[in-house]
Amino acid sequence: MSFTLDSCVPAPVCKDKVYKMDSLDRYQDIGKYLGDSSKADWVGQGEPLVYDGSILLTMPPKSVGTVLATTTYMWYGSVKAKMKTSRGKGVVTAFILFSDVKDEIDYEFVGVDLQTAQTNYYFQGIPSCKHHSFLVRCFCGGANCLQTSTLETSP
Repeated sequence: MSFTLDSCVPAPVCKDKVYKMDSLDRYQDIGKYLGDSSKADWVGQGEPLVYDGSILLTMPPKSVGTVLATTTYMWYGSVKAKMKTSRGKGVVTAFILFSDVKDEIDYEFVGVDLQTAQTNYYFQGIPSCKHHSFLVRCFCGGANCLQTSTLETSP
């Protein structure tokens, strides 16, 4: 019966994880995901592609781009992303830690300024202090440069 406790998918359990972004084997479209994190590491919308051993988050014409999200929760720890920025006016390349209650830490490249990253943090959707945004100068070389960015949180 659907109203018994064993009919529900269990709540996510936090544990150490390392995700490789080299295939879509553990990816599921958000419209088909039923909440069981043992069946998919990533959910998303858009058109992610495997290319040269990496995942591309594409932005086909007349779309808002591709978004990926993990199916697990992170209480605290270190998140590292190796990414190349997109180029083009109005395009944002980012990785974001975002909770169900809109706590957020993000690291993003906005628009055509590919050498300046912006980081913001919010508590329940509200900037968490007077100075909630910082600019970070990157010395990479623009869109063809693979950058490694790390966000660390502690209890």
